[in-house]
Amino acid sequence: MKKIILALPFLTSCFPAFAGGSGPEWQPQISPSQCIQYTEIGETGGYKWNNIDACNEVVHRGYASGAFVSGKVVYEGGGTIEYTGLVAPDAPYTIQAPSTHNGKKKVGHGGAYTYWAR
Repeated sequence: MKKIILALPFLTSCFPAFAGGSGPEWQPQISPSQCIQYTEIGETGGYKWNNIDACNEVVHRGYASGAFVSGKVVYEGGGTIEYTGLVAPDAPYTIQAPSTHNGKKKVGHGGAYTYWAR
């Protein structure tokens, strides 16, 4: 029993090495919001990948497959429809919301938030 108890601290101290904890993970030098661009596609718009080296490096290094974008389509009178979608190289995201909602026209977008799709 003493041998098992004495070996336990040694084994638990080795787990970070097995989990890839030997060094710092590569981090992007660009934010996900810089890697997507709003574009007029579909009824209420969408987003496409910003095809620049820094954004493509994030994907090529395997840090992320693209960027998620979340936000709201805003209509006259303040009504909103929320959306979330993945934008990746060669895979734009079309917002799934109508140009009119409850008889009110779209007036814009609000509350956009982006994060890496890992």
